[in-house]
Amino acid sequence: MRPAYQGLISQLDDHLGRLWETLDRLGRWKDTLIVFTADHGDFVGDHWLGEKELFYDTVQRVPYIVYDPSPEADATRGRSDARFVEAIDTVPTVLDALGMPVPDHRIEGRSLLALTRNARAQSPWRDAVFSELDYAWRQARQILARSPDACRGWMVRTDAWKYLHWDGFAPQLFDLRNDPDEFVDLGTDPAFDNVRQAMRERLLAWSFGLRNRTTVTHDDVERGTHQYKNAGVFYGVW
Repeated sequence: MRPAYQGLISQLDDHLGRLWETLDRLGRWKDTLIVFTADHGDFVGDHWLGEKELFYDTVQRVPYIVYDPSPEADATRGRSDARFVEAIDTVPTVLDALGMPVPDHRIEGRSLLALTRNARAQSPWRDAVFSELDYAWRQARQILARSPDACRGWMVRTDAWKYLHWDGFAPQLFDLRNDPDEFVDLGTDPAFDNVRQAMRERLLAWSFGLRNRTTVTHDDVERGTHQYKNAGVFYGVW
Protein backbone atom coordinates (compact mmCIF):
# COMPACT_ATOMS: atom_id res chain seq x y z
CA MET A 1 0.00 0.00 0.00
CA ARG A 2 2.73 2.45 0.90
CA PRO A 3 4.51 2.44 -2.51
CA ALA A 4 1.15 2.97 -4.24
CA TYR A 5 0.30 5.79 -1.85
CA GLN A 6 3.66 7.49 -2.41
CA GLY A 7 3.17 7.08 -6.16
CA LEU A 8 -0.16 8.87 -5.97
CA ILE A 9 1.48 11.70 -4.03
CA SER A 10 4.13 11.99 -6.76
CA GLN A 11 1.41 12.12 -9.39
CA LEU A 12 -0.37 14.86 -7.46
CA ASP A 13 2.88 16.78 -7.12
CA ASP A 14 3.45 16.57 -10.89
CA HIS A 15 -0.01 17.90 -11.70
CA LEU A 16 0.25 20.71 -9.16
CA GLY A 17 3.56 21.64 -10.77
CA ARG A 18 1.77 22.00 -14.11
CA LEU A 19 -0.85 24.20 -12.47
CA TRP A 20 1.73 26.43 -10.77
CA GLU A 21 3.63 26.84 -14.06
CA THR A 22 0.42 27.86 -15.81
CA LEU A 23 -0.44 30.41 -13.13
CA ASP A 24 3.11 31.75 -13.50
CA ARG A 25 2.82 32.00 -17.27
CA LEU A 26 -0.55 33.74 -17.13
CA GLY A 27 0.43 36.03 -14.26
CA ARG A 28 -2.48 34.82 -12.17
CA TRP A 29 -0.74 34.26 -8.85
CA LYS A 30 -1.70 37.82 -7.92
CA ASP A 31 -5.45 37.19 -8.11
CA THR A 32 -5.89 33.44 -7.44
CA LEU A 33 -6.87 32.10 -4.03
CA ILE A 34 -5.62 28.54 -3.53
CA VAL A 35 -6.83 26.10 -0.87
CA PHE A 36 -4.93 22.82 -0.74
CA THR A 37 -6.61 20.22 1.45
CA ALA A 38 -8.20 16.77 1.42
CA ASP A 39 -11.43 15.15 2.54
CA HIS A 40 -9.59 12.57 4.65
CA GLY A 41 -6.28 10.87 5.26
CA ASP A 42 -5.45 7.19 4.80
CA PHE A 43 -4.17 4.79 7.41
CA VAL A 44 -1.62 3.01 5.19
CA GLY A 45 -0.93 0.62 8.08
CA ASP A 46 -1.29 3.04 10.98
CA HIS A 47 -3.16 1.36 13.82
CA TRP A 48 -2.87 -1.80 11.68
CA LEU A 49 -5.57 -0.40 9.40
CA GLY A 50 -6.00 0.56 5.78
CA GLU A 51 -8.27 2.94 3.92
CA LYS A 52 -9.95 5.75 5.89
CA GLU A 53 -12.79 6.57 8.33
CA LEU A 54 -12.73 6.38 12.14
CA PHE A 55 -11.57 9.34 14.20
CA TYR A 56 -7.82 8.87 14.58
CA ASP A 57 -5.68 11.90 13.74
CA THR A 58 -4.12 9.85 10.93
CA VAL A 59 -7.38 10.24 9.03
CA GLN A 60 -8.85 13.39 10.56
CA ARG A 61 -5.83 15.71 10.55
CA VAL A 62 -5.51 16.48 6.85
CA PRO A 63 -3.30 19.11 5.17
CA TYR A 64 -4.81 22.59 4.93
CA ILE A 65 -2.77 25.20 3.10
CA VAL A 66 -4.17 28.57 1.99
CA TYR A 67 -2.48 30.87 -0.49
CA ASP A 68 -4.12 34.28 -0.18
CA PRO A 69 -2.95 36.57 -3.03
CA SER A 70 -4.04 39.76 -1.27
CA PRO A 71 -1.27 42.17 -0.20
CA GLU A 72 -3.04 42.18 3.17
CA ALA A 73 -1.75 38.61 3.62
CA ASP A 74 1.93 39.48 3.01
CA ALA A 75 2.65 39.70 6.74
CA THR A 76 1.60 36.08 7.30
CA ARG A 77 2.93 34.59 4.08
CA GLY A 78 4.77 31.32 4.69
CA ARG A 79 3.55 31.10 8.27
CA SER A 80 2.27 27.93 9.92
CA ASP A 81 -0.71 28.51 12.21
CA ALA A 82 -1.57 26.04 14.98
CA ARG A 83 -5.16 27.22 15.39
CA PHE A 84 -7.92 24.77 14.48
CA VAL A 85 -9.55 24.86 11.05
CA GLU A 86 -12.27 22.61 9.65
CA ALA A 87 -13.25 21.55 6.16
CA ILE A 88 -16.42 23.64 6.51
CA ASP A 89 -14.21 26.77 6.56
CA THR A 90 -13.43 26.37 2.85
CA VAL A 91 -16.71 27.71 1.44
CA PRO A 92 -16.85 30.89 3.58
CA THR A 93 -13.16 31.52 2.83
CA VAL A 94 -13.77 31.40 -0.92
CA LEU A 95 -16.91 33.55 -0.67
CA ASP A 96 -15.06 36.08 1.45
CA ALA A 97 -12.18 36.24 -1.04
CA LEU A 98 -14.69 36.90 -3.86
CA GLY A 99 -16.36 39.65 -1.87
CA MET A 100 -19.60 37.72 -1.77
CA PRO A 101 -21.96 37.56 1.22
CA VAL A 102 -21.73 34.48 3.41
CA PRO A 103 -25.20 32.96 3.94
CA ASP A 104 -24.82 32.37 7.65
CA HIS A 105 -28.19 30.62 7.90
CA ARG A 106 -26.55 27.77 5.97
CA ILE A 107 -22.79 28.13 6.44
CA GLU A 108 -21.34 26.77 9.68
CA GLY A 109 -17.66 27.46 8.99
CA ARG A 110 -15.63 30.68 9.24
CA SER A 111 -13.57 32.54 6.69
CA LEU A 112 -9.85 31.95 7.17
CA LEU A 113 -8.95 35.30 5.66
CA ALA A 114 -9.15 36.72 9.18
CA LEU A 115 -6.10 34.55 9.90
CA THR A 116 -4.18 35.08 6.66
CA ARG A 117 -4.67 38.85 6.91
CA ASN A 118 -4.03 39.08 10.63
CA ALA A 119 -7.42 40.70 11.10
CA ARG A 120 -8.87 40.81 14.57
CA ALA A 121 -11.60 38.16 14.66
CA GLN A 122 -15.03 39.33 15.79
CA SER A 123 -15.05 36.54 18.36
CA PRO A 124 -12.35 34.22 19.79
CA TRP A 125 -11.14 31.59 17.37
CA ARG A 126 -12.37 28.03 17.93
CA ASP A 127 -10.59 25.87 20.47
CA ALA A 128 -12.12 22.57 19.33
CA VAL A 129 -13.01 20.75 16.13
CA PHE A 130 -15.79 18.29 15.45
CA SER A 131 -16.43 15.38 13.14
CA GLU A 132 -19.13 12.78 12.58
CA LEU A 133 -19.30 9.37 10.95
CA ASP A 134 -21.94 7.05 9.53
CA TYR A 135 -20.58 3.53 9.04
CA ALA A 136 -23.88 1.95 7.94
CA TRP A 137 -22.45 0.95 4.55
CA ARG A 138 -19.54 -0.92 6.12
CA GLN A 139 -19.47 -4.60 7.05
CA ALA A 140 -18.95 -3.45 10.62
CA ARG A 141 -22.67 -2.75 10.77
CA GLN A 142 -23.46 -6.41 10.07
CA ILE A 143 -20.77 -7.70 12.43
CA LEU A 144 -22.12 -5.49 15.21
CA ALA A 145 -25.74 -6.34 14.33
CA ARG A 146 -26.70 -2.68 14.00
CA SER A 147 -29.61 -1.29 12.01
CA PRO A 148 -28.75 1.25 9.28
CA ASP A 149 -30.03 4.11 11.43
CA ALA A 150 -27.87 3.17 14.44
CA CYS A 151 -24.37 3.50 13.03
CA ARG A 152 -23.38 7.02 14.00
CA GLY A 153 -20.33 8.37 15.74
CA TRP A 154 -19.27 11.89 16.75
CA MET A 155 -15.94 13.38 17.75
CA VAL A 156 -14.80 16.52 19.56
CA ARG A 157 -11.07 17.27 19.69
CA THR A 158 -9.20 19.95 21.61
CA ASP A 159 -5.46 20.43 22.02
CA ALA A 160 -5.46 18.10 25.00
CA TRP A 161 -8.30 15.62 24.51
CA LYS A 162 -10.25 13.67 21.95
CA TYR A 163 -13.69 12.37 22.91
CA LEU A 164 -15.78 10.00 20.80
CA HIS A 165 -19.46 9.31 21.28
CA TRP A 166 -20.77 6.14 19.61
CA ASP A 167 -24.44 5.37 19.19
CA GLY A 168 -25.08 2.28 21.36
CA PHE A 169 -21.51 1.78 22.58
CA ALA A 170 -19.19 3.06 25.29
CA PRO A 171 -17.46 6.39 24.65
CA GLN A 172 -13.75 6.70 23.92
CA LEU A 173 -11.32 9.25 25.29
CA PHE A 174 -7.69 9.89 24.37
CA ASP A 175 -5.16 12.04 26.22
CA LEU A 176 -3.42 13.65 23.25
CA ARG A 177 -0.61 15.20 25.26
CA ASN A 178 0.50 11.97 26.89
CA ASP A 179 -0.76 9.60 24.19
CA PRO A 180 -0.50 11.48 20.86
CA ASP A 181 -0.76 8.27 18.81
CA GLU A 182 -4.07 7.38 20.46
CA PHE A 183 -3.30 3.91 21.72
CA VAL A 184 -4.72 4.16 25.26
CA ASP A 185 -8.52 4.42 25.42
CA LEU A 186 -9.66 6.14 28.64
CA GLY A 187 -13.33 5.96 27.68
CA THR A 188 -14.36 3.87 30.70
CA ASP A 189 -11.64 4.85 33.18
CA PRO A 190 -13.42 6.31 36.27
CA ALA A 191 -10.48 8.62 36.90
CA PHE A 192 -11.48 10.65 33.84
CA ASP A 193 -15.21 10.99 34.48
CA ASN A 194 -14.94 14.79 34.72
CA VAL A 195 -13.06 15.06 31.45
CA ARG A 196 -15.58 12.88 29.63
CA GLN A 197 -18.48 14.89 31.03
CA ALA A 198 -16.92 18.18 29.95
CA MET A 199 -16.19 16.88 26.45
CA ARG A 200 -19.67 15.39 26.16
CA GLU A 201 -21.10 18.80 27.00
CA ARG A 202 -18.91 20.40 24.32
CA LEU A 203 -20.25 17.93 21.79
CA LEU A 204 -23.83 18.60 22.87
CA ALA A 205 -23.37 22.38 22.65
CA TRP A 206 -21.96 22.00 19.13
CA SER A 207 -24.94 19.91 18.04
CA PHE A 208 -27.30 22.63 19.28
CA GLY A 209 -25.54 25.17 17.05
CA LEU A 210 -25.91 23.30 13.76
CA ARG A 211 -27.86 25.14 11.07
CA ASN A 212 -31.40 23.84 10.68
CA ARG A 213 -33.22 26.49 8.60
CA THR A 214 -30.96 26.08 5.58
CA THR A 215 -33.59 27.29 3.07
CA VAL A 216 -34.75 30.32 5.07
CA THR A 217 -32.50 33.30 5.80
CA HIS A 218 -32.39 35.15 9.09
CA ASP A 219 -33.91 38.16 7.30
CA ASP A 220 -36.82 35.95 6.17
CA VAL A 221 -37.41 35.00 9.79
CA GLU A 222 -37.23 38.64 10.91
CA ARG A 223 -39.75 39.72 8.27
CA GLY A 224 -42.08 36.79 8.88
CA THR A 225 -42.12 36.71 12.67
CA HIS A 226 -45.64 37.05 14.09
CA GLN A 227 -47.11 37.79 10.65
CA TYR A 228 -49.42 34.78 10.44
CA LYS A 229 -52.25 36.66 12.19
CA ASN A 230 -52.35 39.11 9.29
CA ALA A 231 -53.60 36.19 7.19
CA GLY A 232 -56.27 35.39 9.76
CA VAL A 233 -54.50 32.39 11.26
CA PHE A 234 -55.07 32.11 15.01
CA TYR A 235 -54.42 28.44 15.71
CA GLY A 236 -52.33 27.72 18.80
CA VAL A 237 -52.07 31.33 19.88
CA TRP A 238 -49.21 31.85 22.37
